Amino acid sequence: MGMVLTLVSIACFFGALVIAYAFILPDQPTRASIAIPWVFWLSTGLMLVSSLTLQVARRALWRARLGEYRRQLFGTIGLGYLFLAAQIAGAWLLLARGVTISGNPQGNMFYVFSFIHGAHLIGGIGGMHWLYSRSKRLVDGEEQPLRRHRMEARLTAMYWHFMGVLWIGLFAFLLLWA
Repeated sequence: MGMVLTLVSIACFFGALVIAYAFILPDQPTRASIAIPWVFWLSTGLMLVSSLTLQVARRALWRARLGEYRRQLFGTIGLGYLFLAAQIAGAWLLLARGVTISGNPQGNMFYVFSFIHGAHLIGGIGGMHWLYSRSKRLVDGEEQPLRRHRMEARLTAMYWHFMGVLWIGLFAFLLLWA
């Protein structure tokens, strides 16, 4: 229940941001088009692949294949870091094109959405690190700790997949308003 409430509150927060920008952007007389850097497409792909690797990890955990679980979880963590790096690279490309926060509501929107989503994603990466470290304590044949870890992995996966869906939604708005 706590995870559901957390996700609902994050969704409401980003929904409020989208609505605020929906009211601000049309009123801008100097609204200029922004070319979306290719690296944002790459980061979207990385996020999708990370959700896939997390699901493969969870399947391995369900089958008590701990080595495969740890490898896939580690891969998911790595993809999360690559996503963040791609987001930073995209911000630098926007800055190089002259898209700034001040005086440009679309630029402001790009940076605000990306930064806040990135901060939430760092929390998800922290959760993945926590799962990974806890997985090292699991031993073959001990069912109770394995069941507890499966529940923790399910909750962490809910958060991670939500971050992926959220990014796709935010990216769609960014493309629409670019």
